[in-house]
Amino acid sequence: MSTYEMIMRMALQGPAVEVKNMASGDGVRLRSLLSHPEVQPHIQLRHGSSSQQGVLDKLVNRMLHGYDPHALHAGIYIKGQPELIGSVSLQNWNRHEGKALLGYMLGPSWWGHGYATEALGLLLDYSFRELGLKQIEGRCRGDNLRSARVMLKNGLTLERILPMADGSGDVMKVFTLSYK
Repeated sequence: MSTYEMIMRMALQGPAVEVKNMASGDGVRLRSLLSHPEVQPHIQLRHGSSSQQGVLDKLVNRMLHGYDPHALHAGIYIKGQPELIGSVSLQNWNRHEGKALLGYMLGPSWWGHGYATEALGLLLDYSFRELGLKQIEGRCRGDNLRSARVMLKNGLTLERILPMADGSGDVMKVFTLSYK
């Protein structure tokens, strides 16, 4: 079975959440989560010459329908419930080096329940065990303490702190986890 076929059949279950492929019907919910004012400051959308709405539309379409050999996007669902509550992803996936960058977000209504920590743990285990990754990097803004805690609880360690390129004076915390 190819890696792509493994990804298309991915369904990971923990005690409280399921991490699985998102369905086309999740598009409206995904867009709502990504555009939520409490989520927006924590995700990086590159606008270029496109509007924020245009970039968001492309992102939702890519997460739901586009096969990207350098990314894997999956939905987070409360176990046994049909409603999408967030997403986890591998981005900038370099298959030759076995490295990827983490991405994850959860709707604010579900913050503080351990769902992101559990979902990220499921994805990390799958990434190392099934996909053969050797190192995963996660990043968050300096003021995003919740995200930093999620990574630390999953065994990532703070590797470095970088100034944000936007000149805001904020910093980017970079965490890593290597497969042993």
